Amino acid sequence: MRAERPILRRAAATLLALALLPMGLPPGLPMAQAQTRARPSATEPLPLPPPPAPPASLAPQPAQPGIVPREAPRDAPRAGPPLQRRIGLAELGPAAGLPFDQRGVTLTVPLPRNQPGLAGRLALAIDLAAPFGGRHAVELRAEGRLLESRAFSDAPGPLAIEMPLPEDLLAQPDGALSIELRLVGDPDPASASLRPDSHLTLLLPDPAELSVAALFRLLPQATQVLLRPGPISPAEATAALQIGLALAATGREVSIASAPPGRALPGPGGTRIWASGAVLVGLGAEAAAVRMLDGVPVLTLGGPSPERMARLLDSPLREAALMGAVSGGTEGAAASSATATLPFAALSGSTAPQEAARAEWTLSFSTRDLPPGTRLEALEVALRAAPDPGGARAVGTVLLNNEILGAATLSAEGSARLVLPVQASALAAENTLSVVVNRAAASGPAQLLPSSLLRLAPAGPPRDFLDLPSAFGAGVEVLVDAPGRVLVAEGLNPLLWVMRAVVPAAAPLRVTLAEPGTPAAPSGPFVAATIEPPADSDPLLRFDAGRILLSNREGRPVLELGGLHRLIAAQLLTAGGHPGLWLRHVGPVPLLPAAAPRLGQGDIALLDGQGVALAWSSGPAPALRIAYPEAPRPEGMSLAGATAWLAALRPWRSWIIGVAWVAGFLLVVYAFLRPRRDPPPAPPAGISAP
Repeated sequence: MRAERPILRRAAATLLALALLPMGLPPGLPMAQAQTRARPSATEPLPLPPPPAPPASLAPQPAQPGIVPREAPRDAPRAGPPLQRRIGLAELGPAAGLPFDQRGVTLTVPLPRNQPGLAGRLALAIDLAAPFGGRHAVELRAEGRLLESRAFSDAPGPLAIEMPLPEDLLAQPDGALSIELRLVGDPDPASASLRPDSHLTLLLPDPAELSVAALFRLLPQATQVLLRPGPISPAEATAALQIGLALAATGREVSIASAPPGRALPGPGGTRIWASGAVLVGLGAEAAAVRMLDGVPVLTLGGPSPERMARLLDSPLREAALMGAVSGGTEGAAASSATATLPFAALSGSTAPQEAARAEWTLSFSTRDLPPGTRLEALEVALRAAPDPGGARAVGTVLLNNEILGAATLSAEGSARLVLPVQASALAAENTLSVVVNRAAASGPAQLLPSSLLRLAPAGPPRDFLDLPSAFGAGVEVLVDAPGRVLVAEGLNPLLWVMRAVVPAAAPLRVTLAEPGTPAAPSGPFVAATIEPPADSDPLLRFDAGRILLSNREGRPVLELGGLHRLIAAQLLTAGGHPGLWLRHVGPVPLLPAAAPRLGQGDIALLDGQGVALAWSSGPAPALRIAYPEAPRPEGMSLAGATAWLAALRPWRSWIIGVAWVAGFLLVVYAFLRPRRDPPPAPPAGISAP
């Protein structure tokens, strides 16, 4: 039995090996080889290494642009969730909230013109300030159509309104959606406020369906103008500045860089939010086109002359860019003539009729919005209101930058027309015009008539920063220092920051590279960002070893500063008979704020990271004459006559004062030399003098 046990064990092992052999044996492998692999010997050699990869080609590969990711084909299906564009309240103007009451308030949202496939959703949060809650409601209208009427609850917290917008409201022919909010309910004093986190979310269609003009209007609030890394050409610099001014005129925050475009941010529910826009300059054969880069639509300006297509995006010919791609061509001269008037309809704001007892219209305009070579001379305001049944007349008041220009009482029929001259001192770079009609009661609608307008006059030579937009409207030559004719994209940001304040968005630009240390000679109105002042100019602000010396027009120094750094000095110059602006940085370039500097009255300014640090006017001070009506004057002489008599003696004022002082001194000396002596008193009666 003991001899049979090894035989049984071997038979069992053989049967087990035969049973497991088909499971792990590769097909076509001989049995002997399988057994050899199962029990390798100690002298079996190592397997050979895998064959080497084929050698890479040694031919030079073409350099890929550093800012151009792989472009998706236009006919490819949309990858991932749809792209959303969120328009917040800060983008529409009031960043800290928008108050409104029973009179209502209107928001204007810019949209592409007649863009099909655009969907939107409105999300509003509204706070109520009232003595009793739950007695008021909010009416929401869009283009005059009632969309929602929702009441406030007694519970604390804001009123939330979330609703989709009909597609026909988003396809407006004028490219703007008007949203009106009105508080209704008890007549007790109450007001509401739209919270800053309120927004409109647009669901973008397939980017292949977007035109150039539609993408331009849909670009996010933060947009970058992107150029290729390394030196750029004057044509690319011109296009970057031109498109930067056009985007800044629409309220966007613009910067110029050579970095890759931003990607879409992840949103709630797996959505993608388009938060950073990009415009690529100098890429592609097409003059203007829409491309997809990393799943985000990007506007490209290419061709041999990208600066010409950049002008079309903010000019009366912008509607020609409604096609998917615009081919380049020759740029003709702009056939525009200076108009004598500018209607109120061309200003920013609403002139819709109002029915409240106090009707107010607020319009805004910039000096850059005026036609080239013109200035504001007067305002013509036409008003009409329904007559009051009690016979009380309404009063209309016109204010410019919180300064009352004039007021008038409406006629018995309820109409009035005011013609108000505007002084240069009342203007600013950004102007706010308010027209108010006060009535005893709300007896009907009041209207600011469409015939109201700005009356313009020819502008003279610029004397301060406010006069530069009229001189720059017909064209500007931009002079930039470029050592060895090398200019990079990031070097244009300080120039763009200042140009946003004084150069109209539609003004033609031409960039000229200058060699540092050599005075540049402009051939027309100019903006020079150079170390040396332009040729044939006499700047009043001079620089010497880190110190700044400011002189008046007579050459006398009035201010000397030292130890300054991280500043940009801006001053008005005339070089070769051409007006312009000379920019020179003192030390490193400061950190540029988002808002453009407020260059208003004055012709010399120092700019830092906060904006305007110091502004100065080198012109003569205005002659002020003060006349007091209650001052005594000779009989039969009018106030005008007395003023003219005093004005005639004004040149002899110093002589008159000197003669008066000398005469007074002689009287004092005479009084000391000849003192007064009283005679002795007379003796009493009956007593004779000795």
